[in-house]
Amino acid sequence: MAILRILTHIFLLPGTLILSMLNISVESDGGVFRSLINMIVWGFVCVFAALPFMIP
Repeated sequence: MAILRILTHIFLLPGTLILSMLNISVESDGGVFRSLINMIVWGFVCVFAALPFMIP
């Protein structure tokens, strides 16, 4: 269970850091902005991780 909690914190880290830098609380935002940031960050990570396998 502790491993899942650690993975959750790592997965949500980019959005949480951006919200902290902008002084926006997750409660006032509802998590929508944090989810958007996380999708953008992890989307780029996945694309750049897959590029070496797609480019011959």
